[in-house]
Amino acid sequence: MELHRVRGGNQEALENKEYNICVGISLGNKWFTPKNIVGLIEWSLEHTKEHVVVCPADDIHAINLEVRSRKSKSKSLELARKMSEELMIAVKEEVKNRLSEEQSAKIVYATWSDVVDEKYKEKVSYLYDVYEKDSEFRTAIQQIVRGYTSKEARLFSDEDITILSTYVLEELPEVVGRVPVKGFVCDAYAYPFDSELTVFIEQIQEGERFPEIGKAIMETEPKVFLEVR
Repeated sequence: MELHRVRGGNQEALENKEYNICVGISLGNKWFTPKNIVGLIEWSLEHTKEHVVVCPADDIHAINLEVRSRKSKSKSLELARKMSEELMIAVKEEVKNRLSEEQSAKIVYATWSDVVDEKYKEKVSYLYDVYEKDSEFRTAIQQIVRGYTSKEARLFSDEDITILSTYVLEELPEVVGRVPVKGFVCDAYAYPFDSELTVFIEQIQEGERFPEIGKAIMETEPKVFLEVR
């Protein structure tokens, strides 16, 4: 695994081990095999300050399943959690086989429900309200979503785009600010791909776009994005 880009922070701070790193897992992305995930965990352990949080975005992946698989919300949530559970069983087995006990002791396993406390829910509710009322913000989010869906062969309706946009709204507070997970600080997150979304996040963090939103949802220093693969 190699570092390709840093957003929201700097490489010197990373090399000085000033960041506690989170490994975020997108359940809909085929890159996230147990082997690749553990490789990302191993890299993060070498560069983190104290611990590494490993967190699949299980509950919000249900949004993707609802649209792409045409399942109900409840069935999509059930399926997303099952996918996450099965993947993490394989990841933990891979960790057991590849990493030392000392390394393993620094890993904190979490799920999306560990991210979302009452304060987080308030931020998400605020974002839904802004999305509904601010056409510029709504267009910006939908453009990001359309960028992702344009790479797929199937067609997505305007309703599909609206539902998929909620994934970004649900995730935004976590990737913009340093949200604690299970009581553990997450200063940075390691993820294999840069994207239009990470550019958008950095613009919000720096106040270049929607500064009022940044003030409302980012109560900490900016979350640092580490492109690693």
